[in-house]
Amino acid sequence: MTPPRLPTARAAAVAGLLTGLGLATAPAADTVILKDGFVIQGTVRKELTSVNDPATGKSFPVVKDTGLDMIDEGPKLVVFSTHAKQLGEIGKDVALRPEYRAFKMPFAGHKRNDPLPAGAVLDPAKSTDFDARWLRTLHVNLPGAFDKLEQQITYLDPYTCFMASPTHSWRIGYRTNEMDPAKVRKLLSTHPDLVEADGKPDAAKRVAVARFMLDAGWVAVARDDVAAIRKAFPDGAMPAAAREALDKLAREVEAAVAGAVVKEAEAAMGAGRYRHAADVLAIFPRETADARQTDEATRLTARLNATREQYAAGRRLLRAVLDDVTGLGKANPLVAAAGGPGVAAFAPKALAGPLATLVPAAEHVYAELHPDSAHRVDFFVTLAAQAEREARQGRDPSKTPAELLATAVSGWVKGKTGATPDPELALGLWAAREFVLRYQRADDPNVRNDLLAKYRKGKPLPIDELAQVISLLPPAEPENLAARSGTAVTGKGVPAGVYRRKSAPCSLELGGVEYLVRLPPEYHHGRAYPVVVALTQVGAEPEVMLGSLAAEADKGGYILVAPNWAGGPFGKEKGWDWKGEKHEYVTAVLRDAVRHFCVDNERVFLFGAGDGAGMAMDIGASHPDLFAGVAAMGPVPKWVNMFDWYWKNAQKLPVYVCVGEHSGGLALLNLVYQKWTRYGFPAVMTIYKGRGPEWYAAEVPVMFEWMARKKRVPGTAVLQLDTANRFRWTTFRATDNRFYWLGVDEVAPRHLIENLKGAQAIPAELQGDIPLGNDIRVSSRGVTKLSVWLSQEMIDWTKPVKVKVNGSDAPGWKPKVLEPDLGVLLEDYRLRGDRRMLFLQKLEFKAIP
Repeated sequence: MTPPRLPTARAAAVAGLLTGLGLATAPAADTVILKDGFVIQGTVRKELTSVNDPATGKSFPVVKDTGLDMIDEGPKLVVFSTHAKQLGEIGKDVALRPEYRAFKMPFAGHKRNDPLPAGAVLDPAKSTDFDARWLRTLHVNLPGAFDKLEQQITYLDPYTCFMASPTHSWRIGYRTNEMDPAKVRKLLSTHPDLVEADGKPDAAKRVAVARFMLDAGWVAVARDDVAAIRKAFPDGAMPAAAREALDKLAREVEAAVAGAVVKEAEAAMGAGRYRHAADVLAIFPRETADARQTDEATRLTARLNATREQYAAGRRLLRAVLDDVTGLGKANPLVAAAGGPGVAAFAPKALAGPLATLVPAAEHVYAELHPDSAHRVDFFVTLAAQAEREARQGRDPSKTPAELLATAVSGWVKGKTGATPDPELALGLWAAREFVLRYQRADDPNVRNDLLAKYRKGKPLPIDELAQVISLLPPAEPENLAARSGTAVTGKGVPAGVYRRKSAPCSLELGGVEYLVRLPPEYHHGRAYPVVVALTQVGAEPEVMLGSLAAEADKGGYILVAPNWAGGPFGKEKGWDWKGEKHEYVTAVLRDAVRHFCVDNERVFLFGAGDGAGMAMDIGASHPDLFAGVAAMGPVPKWVNMFDWYWKNAQKLPVYVCVGEHSGGLALLNLVYQKWTRYGFPAVMTIYKGRGPEWYAAEVPVMFEWMARKKRVPGTAVLQLDTANRFRWTTFRATDNRFYWLGVDEVAPRHLIENLKGAQAIPAELQGDIPLGNDIRVSSRGVTKLSVWLSQEMIDWTKPVKVKVNGSDAPGWKPKVLEPDLGVLLEDYRLRGDRRMLFLQKLEFKAIP
């Protein structure tokens, strides 16, 4: 890995922004609770500016009227919106982090106050470690020269570490858990409050160090420390006060262990990792846990057992009915529980009538069944268990095998409330499911047209019921998990289970976009999983970025997908150039992932670093209807002819930015966040003090916690925030053409950025609403053709629909009752792969640009 670069002079030039964020004081221990429950703790502050007093000629700070609101967390500032309808209340004295014991070191004083050298690259071999005064010297190489920067830790507690430089204008903040526990232990051992006099063991001081380790979150280290202290100080060899402190610490360590077990088990169950949850709960330390933790573990165990029993009952009873019908004992489906290429290949006894189709359909159900989806066959379980009891009692079962299988198949296809024992209805549902899957797999439009025509001639489901079926479909071409396609990727820093593959051909890459994919543990095609699309820094291997995200992704059950847009020797790009046609690095890969893996469309996130962070912000703002949120680490957003207009497109798109004070993009981010926070957009920004462009490992768990609370905003009829301000969707690229239920089909050439010749772009804009009944109102600027996409819940499909465009009746439109269009539903689903945001009709209009 390339040695880290220190903040450059260019980045340091915007340091005044943070000084200008220059900080009005507020009481400590404030807590901000966002609407989704995400919490931030620190000191509430307000961005300041300086004004000059003409009478005295002196300047003094005042609160900036357009300034950012923020929480000072110590090593970082967190910018948020105080908009009343976007934010929860700011609570006082809500204990998140306790008052930690802090260790301070007197600052050595300034020798000089040099600016940070531009282009400096750290040379670790020539740099020193921290000494007893917590001072070190960093040796940095410069173009044709070198420099030495002194750093001193002046403050250290279990959450925060502050450093200052005696030689340069540089102060810096770290999360303590970013540091190596062994090095922190060494620092503490040299602090005047903790150094052991004459090298003699001091129990109280060692307990204080162990306490620090626990508070920093290093529970295993603290547990080892407690054991080591007990060994070093046998009974009677420790002062009573130290013994009491050690016993208290030991209890807290064990409570922390129990708490970690409960948290891990709960996360595992939420991620569909039931085997892991069982393994974790099996080691829950009941002897040392407190009553609340024991209650939590008992509750989780009961929930786990109930879920597994429900799943086991469904599988057992379905297998029993199938075995009874086929007469062959246990079948051997090639569609394994992990996902396989086809249905079971076995020679059953001759099956006639509905059973000829219901049996192979039920084999699919058996293979796709998962603990999180077992509720879809609850009605079948009830009826099959009743039939089983009746058979044991020597009575004729109240339901035939065909009726039982019909109940399982229909419940699986349409959901629990759609289950029916009527074989004819079940066969109709299964035929509809198979039709949609064949349609999705067909690349030839003629084949799709033939499939559609034949389906319409048969007994098609009502389109609203078909939409319900689509919402529960498996992948159109499920990956064979027993014989994976693509190439396994291995190497240093690469987590297990990474495969290199290509998307389907697209405009950007006729051979398909290369990408990496990693599935979470216990992945199963019968359950939908959230997705993180990881966009790496230029030159960085995407598989290494996946390694940095894998631990948190596994906890949350995320599929990781990484387009190889600019990484290593295979990356195509040398930087992100803000061109719309290159969005296919993400959109083509996402479509391919949806085709082969079971994706939860409501929880797809972009996660970018460096240039990849700017890319994530661009693609998110250009296609906000595809994503539940954007997490960006170190972006440098383009303001002019990009976010000076596109900031409006994030009105429903949550964005979490993490950046260093000296990263180089803070001034531009400030412009974006002034807009977002002023109008209550769901955006948060973390600014690490004194830091440069780097990978903020301590922020990754925080970002995943933030994502865990997010779901994509639905495409509802009224697309506006609960504010007095409404914002039009903005586009100046032909590729940025869909905003939930509004489509931009054609933009006037003068509003396209490729036609811009050195001037300020004036983008096309679009806005829509359905304020009363079926009265659709659309307004636009610079759009020559637009479309309105209607979902089931947006209008009353039994009443006439009125349409106004730019205040007048839409050209050529007369109010009429609309019929859902099966072709519209299927083509939109095929192109976008979105099982959850389904549209039944598309209206197209011309508009005056």
